[in-house]
Amino acid sequence: MKAIKKLWAEFKKFITRGNVIDLAVGVVIGAAFTAIVTSLTNDIIMPLINWAVGGEENGISSLCTVLKGVYIDDGMGNRVLDMENSLVINWGTLIQAVLDFILIAIVVFAIVKIINTIRDAGTKLGTKAGRDKELRKRAKKFVKQGMAADEARAKAEAELLAEEAPAPEEPPKPTTEELLAEIRDLLAANSKVSDGAQEEDK
Repeated sequence: MKAIKKLWAEFKKFITRGNVIDLAVGVVIGAAFTAIVTSLTNDIIMPLINWAVGGEENGISSLCTVLKGVYIDDGMGNRVLDMENSLVINWGTLIQAVLDFILIAIVVFAIVKIINTIRDAGTKLGTKAGRDKELRKRAKKFVKQGMAADEARAKAEAELLAEEAPAPEEPPKPTTEELLAEIRDLLAANSKVSDGAQEEDK
């Protein structure tokens, strides 16, 4: 019984993890999104392309090259190509698949671009609103200290700008070659000093 409870606790912990829930939501939204994009491609864009190409019944997908044709009688005295038994290169199917891929990629790119633009605009608005709130709070504090409203606002703005300013860059660290050259110079200087001391002793 203990083992079952432990297993159930582990399963609950796993299933309620943020990553698993995010993945599940992503899969569901992805399926719905695929249906929308496929409908847009097949029901709106491809009919327009087929109409522009020539308005054939099957559009681009009907383009083919017959290498060896087998013809049958359609019962009305007409000879009709039997596609199942004929040797045919279906160029149209390949072109259709390539066009589907390109169109779906374009639509997905456009939708993602729009979503990212809206999200960035929302983030900027949120940041601006937060900054304005902080400015009002600081200005209010200065007004309580006896400053005029305009002066308090200007001081709060200057204070906030000083805090937002990027930190000064650290001076570049010496390279290995520079450190080795410095050590060599120090050793040479120490060697000269010790040689001079030995000569004085003599």
